[in-house]
Amino acid sequence: MELKVAKDRCPQNHACPSVRICPVGALSQEGFKAPVADRKLCIKCGKCVRFCPFRALRLE
Repeated sequence: MELKVAKDRCPQNHACPSVRICPVGALSQEGFKAPVADRKLCIKCGKCVRFCPFRALRLE
């Protein structure tokens, strides 16, 4: 299982709220671009997936 970012579902016009929710800092964002997941840091807890209001983050 791995964290995927669906860029087509992410409006990319704001600071991603899920970045702040990640307990291990596995999500990062440059400007207002879609967030990027660091596979090595991600513990697959799903907090960011549940928090994203646009359902742009998925664990697959």
